Amino acid sequence: MKIKLLIIDDESLIRKSLSAGLRDAGYEVASADSRAEGLRLMEVFRPHIVLTDMRLGKDNGVDLIPELKAIDNDTEIIVMTAYSDLKSAITAIKLGAFDYINKPFDLDHIKIVIHRAFECIKMTTRLLALKKHSELYMENMIGSSPVMMEVYKKIEKVSSVDNVTVLIRGETGTGKELVAEAIHKNSKRKNDPLLRVNCSAIPKNLVESELFGFEKNAFTGANSKKKGLFEIADGGIVFLDEFGELPLETQSKLLRFLEEKRFRRIGGLEDIEVDIRIVVATNKNLEEAVKKGEFREDLYYRINTFPINIPPLRKRGDDILLLADFYLKKFSQNAQKDIACLNVKVKEQLLKYPWPGNVRELRNVIERLVILSDKDVIDASYLPPEIRFYKDKVDTGAASVSDAYTEKEIGNLNEALDRVEKHLLTKALDKYSWNQTKTAEILGITRFTLKRKMEKHGL
Repeated sequence: MKIKLLIIDDESLIRKSLSAGLRDAGYEVASADSRAEGLRLMEVFRPHIVLTDMRLGKDNGVDLIPELKAIDNDTEIIVMTAYSDLKSAITAIKLGAFDYINKPFDLDHIKIVIHRAFECIKMTTRLLALKKHSELYMENMIGSSPVMMEVYKKIEKVSSVDNVTVLIRGETGTGKELVAEAIHKNSKRKNDPLLRVNCSAIPKNLVESELFGFEKNAFTGANSKKKGLFEIADGGIVFLDEFGELPLETQSKLLRFLEEKRFRRIGGLEDIEVDIRIVVATNKNLEEAVKKGEFREDLYYRINTFPINIPPLRKRGDDILLLADFYLKKFSQNAQKDIACLNVKVKEQLLKYPWPGNVRELRNVIERLVILSDKDVIDASYLPPEIRFYKDKVDTGAASVSDAYTEKEIGNLNEALDRVEKHLLTKALDKYSWNQTKTAEILGITRFTLKRKMEKHGL
């Protein structure tokens, strides 16, 4: 990315010579000879760094700092002066200036200060990215089954090819975000931000402003300019989770960005170019969504260049036990318990159970076992009823309870109803590709109620 500099100085010779020297050094430079022209260019040129003189005719360059920061608080400001005035320097720093240099100055010294200012901008951006997405799941990927080995090979290949958009597909809880993280860690962008955006968690009318940002007064309530996540992630990777839930109007703008690598903020007139890689993930049947007109066909083909399909946990064989052992050690250490292992019966049931909530459900189950157990070997009595009493084939409906459980095993009515409820929820979610809106509609409950029940059952 080319660094943009704005020079504000009323001395023509200094302004022109400094502009020429910095352009020769590879910077994109604009210049202004007055406070008014400087503020105008600040709006239209959008510099990363401003170099402003302390004296601008009748105006004071220090007084200009708050006005420049009001337009874009992320811009760093370097104040230039012919007067070696420590008091003015302190005032400038307090008002938000990055640094203070005296005239006559050396071009090499200015380039060093500019470099430090831009590094500060990049660091601020990274810190903002970490703050916004500190909840990102950071566990390593675990598994040695043949289907997972194929996933690892694909991650290795696509990580080194930076200009390809990646589509990660898999059921809820399979670890799609971990694949995105693995791509980030193995790519040339590993030292830049990885931003995770849950498209289904953002209200549809706010998705575009979150991704692309907006200009001041672009709409009611837009009292200041806001950078979108695409700008914040410049140089890094944006991971769009629940990608199939993007509104159609946002899909159109995203398609343009993928084609041209540029976009406009809401209410903006200037194109903004950023260097980011897009990785998307979904559990939705995109092909079916295209047929129904819920997803753009051209965008589907654009993002389907390199698909990675994450297998459900039930198809990963002994990976279930590897993961169980990993989480057992992790949670035992956290709880300061000396739990050695799971007994044979527990392992048998873990391998038999279909894991509708996949790795996320397994993680929750093992954490619960560690909390409940007071022994060094966990036995089957601590397993949740739906896993402890699970048999290979269970029919839906009321008959499933009598077929799957003996009278002794059923326990009280509430436990039996909970098992049936979880089973029916899982069946309905599987049928509609874990689309919560559609599932809630079919079951005759609200989406909020569905989410509450899914959380209750670890789905």
